[in-house]
Amino acid sequence: MSIHAHVRRLFALRWEMVPAIGAIAMIGGCGDGAAGTPKPPASTPPAVVLSPPAEGPSRPEVPSATVPTEPAVTGSEWTVSTAKSDSKVAEVGGLVFPKPGSWIWSAPRMRFRTLQYDVPSRPGSGGAAEIVFSLFRGSDGGPTDMNIERWVGQFRDADGEPVEASVTTKEIGSLTVTRVETAGSYQSMGAAAPRTGQAQIGAIIQAPGRRVFVRLVGPEGTVLASKEAFDAMLDGVMPAG
Repeated sequence: MSIHAHVRRLFALRWEMVPAIGAIAMIGGCGDGAAGTPKPPASTPPAVVLSPPAEGPSRPEVPSATVPTEPAVTGSEWTVSTAKSDSKVAEVGGLVFPKPGSWIWSAPRMRFRTLQYDVPSRPGSGGAAEIVFSLFRGSDGGPTDMNIERWVGQFRDADGEPVEASVTTKEIGSLTVTRVETAGSYQSMGAAAPRTGQAQIGAIIQAPGRRVFVRLVGPEGTVLASKEAFDAMLDGVMPAG
């Protein structure tokens, strides 16, 4: 056989084998489908159970707030006279002041006023006056001498100049009483203009741990007519109880 004839024979055999190979492949692809398909895992992996963390040291207990059994100390531990109190006594800041029954209790009309009375006018006196008590603890309210100067500075004479004032200090029992008296045109706090023909008698009573400021202010005739009663009130002041 020639070489060319041998080569042609080999090519013929190759092409005859192609159908057989395809049949074998088809036979391998038939069946239950197990071949060539990924198999599931043999068994489901066990679920991971998270254990709680190991218990540490117990948290310290927070003590509950202690409820005080006594009230905080304020100015309210002292009695303050009311409209129903004895009309002949003014009580404030742990002090008792004797007073005329004609001085009528009135609700304080401004800040820092602890107790207030209306002083009725006298015939020809020019109108009613008022007497005001203010309680300050410790050094509240400022130094005594500065307050006296401020009170005097609210008065002017007919020429608009500062007026002279009478200032005295005396001891009454355990109390120190500083008294001031003056007259003229009075410029009160917040007033649009001064009022002429006014007068004042005031006092600052120093007691242990607190002070009581007292001011009688109004028309000069009414204030001067009440001067004796005011001084009797200062001389008769005493601790309450």
